[in-house]
Amino acid sequence: MYAFIARQPIFNTDMNTVAYELLFREGMTNHFPDVSAEYATSRMISDQFLCVPSQRIAGTHTSFINFPSRMVIDRSAEALDKDNVVIEILEDAIPGEELLQAVKEMNAHGYRFALDDFTLAPEWDVFLPYISILKFDVRNNTLAQIECYLAERKNLTMHIQYLAEKVETKAEFKIYLKAGFTLFQGYFFCRPEIIKYKRLSQNQLAIFRLQMEVGRNKPDFRIIESLIKTDLTLSYKVMRYMKHTAFKHVGACNFSKLTLNEVLRYLGENQLRRFVAVVVLASAGNDTVNELYPLSMMRGKFCEMIAQQMNDPLLAENAFMCGLFSLLDTILELPMTELMKQIAVPQSVSNALCHQEGVLADIVTLCRLYEQQAWDEAARMGHALGLKDEEVVEAMRKATIWAGENAVT
Repeated sequence: MYAFIARQPIFNTDMNTVAYELLFREGMTNHFPDVSAEYATSRMISDQFLCVPSQRIAGTHTSFINFPSRMVIDRSAEALDKDNVVIEILEDAIPGEELLQAVKEMNAHGYRFALDDFTLAPEWDVFLPYISILKFDVRNNTLAQIECYLAERKNLTMHIQYLAEKVETKAEFKIYLKAGFTLFQGYFFCRPEIIKYKRLSQNQLAIFRLQMEVGRNKPDFRIIESLIKTDLTLSYKVMRYMKHTAFKHVGACNFSKLTLNEVLRYLGENQLRRFVAVVVLASAGNDTVNELYPLSMMRGKFCEMIAQQMNDPLLAENAFMCGLFSLLDTILELPMTELMKQIAVPQSVSNALCHQEGVLADIVTLCRLYEQQAWDEAARMGHALGLKDEEVVEAMRKATIWAGENAVT
């Protein structure tokens, strides 16, 4: 499944790119689709925040993203990195008290706002202390109108950058440069280009949000419950996991009488993290997963059992996740370094998978060598980890059986 974004560069006075305005698209046709502004912005947030790191879309530059007023009021932009985003308040927004309060509070927390193609009406004056950029559409307003507006509000706009939008000629660029504008956007510089990238399904978005929540030091079980309830399949899976897998470890009880919240609390943080890690992998939803999902399950269990031989409970827990996610880049067709930024995993797991560093990386390598039947190299790696050959063989046998019996699909 793919998503599409149009990005249009924003230039400084030296005509160097300093930011991109990101525009929602539904295909390679470069025009806004027939969808609501709320839908477009929601898709932009979910696709960027959970699927593709913003660096892949905008590099090191700032992203300008359009926000309908209701989504500003609802603080939807707080899902984005405040250091790399400018929130554009759309031209149809009504400058009311509710919107002003949201802008004030978010500005106090470091979020930057731009007024995009606004009406130059005095009702916006109370917003100006909290605005970082004013975008003037040079097709809708003359330079005289803009200069008159700014002259009347000189004390309110001294901290604000001015952006000339829809600049189409070099002459216009020079005019607005001379007028004190420092940012420029328009077809004179560059038309929007379409970027196509792989995105997660809505089901996967809920699962990755869930994975981030359970990865916190103190996960909020109310949030976890609400995320699971948004997906019928996910709710079924957690109950199935409870019955067929978790109770082998935490003991049996009459769980059919428990609420979902009670089930989650009974599982506990460690078992819940394991369940979510497995479901993240199983949710990939493409043909590749049919083959690689069981192999990933086997790797997770093998790595855990090998780590258990080292008498380190935390290492064993991280080893399971490390083995389980070791093929995630192949399954989702994205670089491992990008994937590890999107999900909450311990640093030791990220270092092992992205940089092949640490004992966890050695354990995954040992598993891979056995898969490749590189017996001599596997034996050397096993001995380096302080393991006997028969211990490794037995772990592989048990992990293979376990993967077949316990895959959550």
